[in-house]
Amino acid sequence: MAYITLSRSAFFHNLELLCKKAGGKENLFIVLKDNAYGHGLAQMAKLSSEFGLECAVVRNYEEASQISGLFKDIIILNPVAPHKQSKNYSIVINDIATLCELKPNTSIHLKIDTGMHRNGLYPNEIFDAINKIEENSLHLKAVMTHFRSADELGSELFWQLKVWEQVKEKIKRVLKKRKSPLPIFHSANSAALLRLKNLKGESARCGIGAYGYHELNPLFGEFDLLPVLKLYARRISTKELKKAQRIGYGGTFQTNSKTTVSTYDIGYGDGLFRYNGKGDFYLGGKKVLGKISMDSICFEGKKDEVLILDDAKKVARFFDTISYDILVKLSSSIQRVIVD
Repeated sequence: MAYITLSRSAFFHNLELLCKKAGGKENLFIVLKDNAYGHGLAQMAKLSSEFGLECAVVRNYEEASQISGLFKDIIILNPVAPHKQSKNYSIVINDIATLCELKPNTSIHLKIDTGMHRNGLYPNEIFDAINKIEENSLHLKAVMTHFRSADELGSELFWQLKVWEQVKEKIKRVLKKRKSPLPIFHSANSAALLRLKNLKGESARCGIGAYGYHELNPLFGEFDLLPVLKLYARRISTKELKKAQRIGYGGTFQTNSKTTVSTYDIGYGDGLFRYNGKGDFYLGGKKVLGKISMDSICFEGKKDEVLILDDAKKVARFFDTISYDILVKLSSSIQRVIVD
């Protein structure tokens, strides 16, 4: 069976770098949503806790329940009613209506739309939101936002940062006037954390950077991140093909001479992108022969085991997408093994 290895040393190396940028482990929230970006929720949660991180970010209640004993705080990005309470759950709030659905003492992270226009309250709704929080006896643990262009060239990050600073000052003024405790603030994703020199007392939420990748333009500099995941496949069978024989669906690849070809046990049914046989496509440094099938892939040679993926960015470039897209598609049914 195909399997994935997860490097503890590479992951800890990345976390050390990110924690240094964030100002300490207490300021780094590890993003484990969507099966830890394809790496494996249980495995990466265990490693994150072992490293000493105390806050994790997940997509929903199902993910939160799987790792509830490992972190002091678990931030649920997309909570859907009925809302579930737990001593270490914090729910992200995107609209005022949801504030009326929660039980007293529920911990919340209030999300503010500072320019992405996807989720969150508008800045002019802050006063009404704070009123509802007080009326319903909710615990405002944090206020957050999300940057839409932190990994792109241009000025958008900086005008959004300006809006965010205005939001923070407004919230601080309102809460100080009411003598209410101030929440923590967090906005930076991996790209913003790598770019910015000062988080101004905030925490950061990091996903892709922790797993060894970023999508920043080289003009922003080089960052010493190490990919954590490697994907391997095992041989199903081997055939000796003659010259001019064609391989797989549609016969898109034809041998130039007598060739030893082996089939391996992974395909687009396991989350690999479906290569259609057009253009030269390489995985693990080996040319893919013919189209990728649902459950199999062909390479020249007869090794019992081959490396399929160790750099998602190389594969992403071929398919004109991003590393996230390659990683999150890897099936959760593939065995994942932690290695040093």
